Amino acid sequence: MQIHSDFDLSSVLWFRIGGKARYFLQCKNRDDIFKALDYFEKQHPNRLLLCGQGSNLIFADDYFDGMVIQILAGDEKLQVSFTEELATAFAGEQLDSLIQLSLHNKLIGLEWAGGLPGTVGAGVRGNVGAFGGEVKDRLVAAEVLEFDDKNVDVIEMKNEDFHFSYRHSVVKEKKNMIVTKAQFELSPANTEELVKARSTYAANIDYRKTHHPLEYPNCGSVFKNIKNPEDVEKILKVWPDIKNLVEEKWYGKVSMGYINTRLGFKGYTIGNAKVSEKHANFINNLGGATAQDVLTIIKHIQDMVEETFAIVPEVEVEIVS
Repeated sequence: MQIHSDFDLSSVLWFRIGGKARYFLQCKNRDDIFKALDYFEKQHPNRLLLCGQGSNLIFADDYFDGMVIQILAGDEKLQVSFTEELATAFAGEQLDSLIQLSLHNKLIGLEWAGGLPGTVGAGVRGNVGAFGGEVKDRLVAAEVLEFDDKNVDVIEMKNEDFHFSYRHSVVKEKKNMIVTKAQFELSPANTEELVKARSTYAANIDYRKTHHPLEYPNCGSVFKNIKNPEDVEKILKVWPDIKNLVEEKWYGKVSMGYINTRLGFKGYTIGNAKVSEKHANFINNLGGATAQDVLTIIKHIQDMVEETFAIVPEVEVEIVS
């Protein structure tokens, strides 16, 4: 475990935005996490934030008078193991590394997440998803640490214990739980199925390269797609022409990228933050953007969507103020 004081968070977070943190701890394995919690107990900081790569995080520009614990594996051997159809991975491993290794072992089921940035633990915590798939579809169980300023309890949580919903879990809701490792049930594949899975994995990576602004720091999808049936109906009353897209392309939801584009936000800029012209549900850091730049754009979009449809889109990104 590495401990840093008055650490510049913008140097490590995916968005390259964020002020300094009083303590910044880097955990590269399970033992490091226990050491970090021991340090947390001794220091008693006023605030605590857990993160992986920070790929779905907007961190305030102000000084963070607390502790940030980053769980991110190092460059050493992957902390992933297989027992027949079960894959177990350390929370700090890249989700994409788990997918690649699973395919190498002729196991499929996670290829929908090809190229998705983020760690295994963050993926479980936020129930990440793409192209109709979600982490909850394959998660069997996870080891979770539940802690306070005196005790740490090691518990095993089954899939149903997480109370998964769209981009959400009980671990995300509570601030005193850490996923340390997760177990996924995958499917053994024959040659034909493996070829198809590899093709899906590669196609999803290519899609991201083509449609997502990977050339700039950003925080991924800013808003959750509109899923609530009542809200979808409100949008369809104003834009009835998108009914087929909702039913055939967006899995019953309405794409926020589409909404932002149609409302004219593509390319919208405040300071050094800009709504991507590739995908309007991304906000790019053009270099030196502040959290306030980004939050102002988010507020303007929310106001316009509310004015148009009488709904306020919910942010998918986690905002730390």
